Parts: sequence; structure tokens; C-alpha cells
Amino acid sequence: MSTLEHFFIHTQDPPEVAAAHIASAIGMTVSTDHNNGIYLSRSAQTDPTKEVGGEIARNYLAYPSEIPEEQSLLDGYEVLWDFAYTGRNRDIQMKEARRAFEQLTTARLWPAVLVAGLDTLVAAWNPTLGLTWFPPGTSPDADDYAAWSDYLAKPHA
Repeated sequence: MSTLEHFFIHTQDPPEVAAAHIASAIGMTVSTDHNNGIYLSRSAQTDPTKEVGGEIARNYLAYPSEIPEEQSLLDGYEVLWDFAYTGRNRDIQMKEARRAFEQLTTARLWPAVLVAGLDTLVAAWNPTLGLTWFPPGTSPDADDYAAWSDYLAKPHA
């Protein structure tokens, strides 16, 4: 299980363009590291001496499958944003991630999904269905297909 929260974003924009749009929409700063990794960050709203954010990249976790038992909601989203809190408190990290997700969905940039630790679906948004907060323990995998299937990202035309 991951100790990060993860935003999955459905866009054809490359990660650097997506990062610039997100930064502008929700008040974050874009930076790169020595390996050209792209990062978004800002002061935590719960404690301005700490930061939140993380790397944004192509969704390297996607393994699309036509086999229903192997499907995951996350496979249709092209961009992955790892989200952490420098204070190393998982409860605050999730609170900050929820706040950032709400801000992202209010900006109406692209369909998006918020997942805790890669195994718990927290929320999903698209312009047609709006925002849904899922019950605790909802999986983004085939086990809970009925709960999230309406949020499957449609291929870009």
C-alpha cells in the first residue's frame, strides 16, 4: 500500500501542461528536479509551515484490460499526481488531498479521481456526473465496479 494519496486525471495534455493548469487553478507552484520530474507544491492549509503536493507524471500504473475481473477505474486516466504532506501525518495529508481535490473539481479542468494509498477510492468527478464521495473502503478495482463504473474515463476522440 502506498503512503501517498493519488490524483488520476483524464487529459491528453502532457504532465507539464497539466501541472501548469493545476497550479494556476488551485494556487500551487510548479518545479522540476534534476531528472526533469515535474512537481506541484504549496503551503499546507492546516499548517503553513509544512507543504503539500508531489510529482505529476504520465500514469505509469495503468494496465487497461477488457476482462471485467481485471478492470480498474484508474486505467483510463492518463496523468497521475502523487500527493503528500511534509508533516508526515496521514490524517492531515488526506484532509489536504480532499481540499485540493475539491478545488481541482471546482476548476472543472478534466475528469479526475482521488485514491488513498492506491487501494481506496475516495472521490471522482466529471462534468456530467459531478462530484461523488465514495463510502470508506470502496476499491478502484473490479470488486467495486458497480460503484464507480459511471466514472470510467472515455477515450479521447
